[in-house]
Amino acid sequence: MENVLVAAHTLGCKVNQCDTDAVLRRLIEIGCKICNFNDIADIYIINTCTVTHAGDKKSRQIIRRARKQNPHAMVAVCGCMVQNDAVNAKALEVDFIFDARKPEDFVKKVSEHLMCAGTTSLMVLPSLLRTRTRAFIKIQDGCDRFCAYCIVPYVRGKPKSRAAQDILKEAIHFIASGVQEIVLTGIQVASYGEDTNTNLPELIGQVASLNGLKRLRLSSIEPCAINDNFLAVVASSQVLCDHFHLSLQSGSNATLQSMNRHYTTDQYTQIAESLRSIRPNVAFTTDIIVGFPGETDEAFSESLAFVQQMGFARIHVFEYSKREGTAAANFPNQITDKVKYERSRQMRELAAKLQMNFHKTQVGKTADVLFETSKAGGKWIGHTNNYCPVEVRCEFNLSNTIKQVKIIACTQDGLEGALIDN
Repeated sequence: MENVLVAAHTLGCKVNQCDTDAVLRRLIEIGCKICNFNDIADIYIINTCTVTHAGDKKSRQIIRRARKQNPHAMVAVCGCMVQNDAVNAKALEVDFIFDARKPEDFVKKVSEHLMCAGTTSLMVLPSLLRTRTRAFIKIQDGCDRFCAYCIVPYVRGKPKSRAAQDILKEAIHFIASGVQEIVLTGIQVASYGEDTNTNLPELIGQVASLNGLKRLRLSSIEPCAINDNFLAVVASSQVLCDHFHLSLQSGSNATLQSMNRHYTTDQYTQIAESLRSIRPNVAFTTDIIVGFPGETDEAFSESLAFVQQMGFARIHVFEYSKREGTAAANFPNQITDKVKYERSRQMRELAAKLQMNFHKTQVGKTADVLFETSKAGGKWIGHTNNYCPVEVRCEFNLSNTIKQVKIIACTQDGLEGALIDN
């Protein structure tokens, strides 16, 4: 019997990637073989995103691409776009829509499909999950912040934390398989434990203490996550990375209030400084939305000035995308596409300058670099503890190793380094 080939494409956040990985692991267990999305597969899985209109558009394009690659394949779709608008998703001629957070339900549907196709069993294959350098672990799902621009709480539901023992078990599995770095991720990471009588700092401490773990990183966190207990864990942990993606969205207090973000720029500054006092070489990355309804020229200028003041290492810039069903969709003074485009251009230019400025501060320092990929010319690329990309020349295989590197220069893409003999 021929092997059943499965290809998956994930859009959006790291939580979506975790959900996709869970489905693929279950499919491998029942004998399916995972292939590249560009290959001709028997089953295509598309995990969609609906945070912006661009996410919707890209999701639709990928669904059509899968159908075109193999008209006879099963196309299964999950994720926020289809949860938000299942009717239009079905119009794209998908075979079925499923909830990626429930892998067993998907496996059941796949089995039913294969039965209908005349396949009564699957050949059991050896595990095809290759060891990865970095592994993402979803610690919670859902959100109840209801930021005025965001559709996610409506499609993901209320926050729900995973049991700590399940998270630790998954982390131990990844460490045993050779993963060097674990990233804790979720839709609203700061809320972890609110529904299970625990908290995020306690979980971080438990994961950080696992034998064999080299690095622990957090995905995007809200400023409200940074309390005394959190700072204590940062101060005591040897494996927690000097990198925090601290969500901002705007540097204007008026815009933050309109967005229903529960902090001011002064509070954000104090939080960042408290982390810097513990980790002097910390890198802060963030997200910024431009063109939010009612954002005046003055408010945008304030946002630019605050971003400049913070000296972010990297910024993801988004033009506000109107999402029906959110509060902001009905706000007055919607910003034109032309103005949003221009503000986005200015913010991205500033982001590029700040990234280069931060990289310059790393030149001359010694850093531990986790190497991940290679390219022509004997070059290896990895990331520092504070998530700066570094390139070195080496004739040996550095994949999935952590090496001491002397940072010698900035490049267009990041940093250039030289291996220190060790």
